Amino acid sequence: MKSGVNRKLKHRRIYIWYTLVFAVLVWGAYVYFFVQRPALSQQEASKARLTSELKASKLEYQTLNTQVEELHQNNYIAYIAQKKYNLVKPGEILFVENSAKS
Repeated sequence: MKSGVNRKLKHRRIYIWYTLVFAVLVWGAYVYFFVQRPALSQQEASKARLTSELKASKLEYQTLNTQVEELHQNNYIAYIAQKKYNLVKPGEILFVENSAKS
């Protein structure tokens, strides 16, 4: 009779063990699919957005560096002075174009 009771206890322990393992697997699947996966996709989207912002910032940085280098050149400064402020060099004559047509 003891062997029958021991056998039932052994089966019950195995059943409990498999139930616990199954519960842990179900919990792990839930955490992966409903918690971790959305968080990962959100972080990947954020990473992609930040990468594009970084590329745009690098391009703007290069453009600004080019402008700074040009501003250190005297002929570029003279060009800007002529175009924006209508300044002329000594001995030059300023011609103004009338763009309004009558």
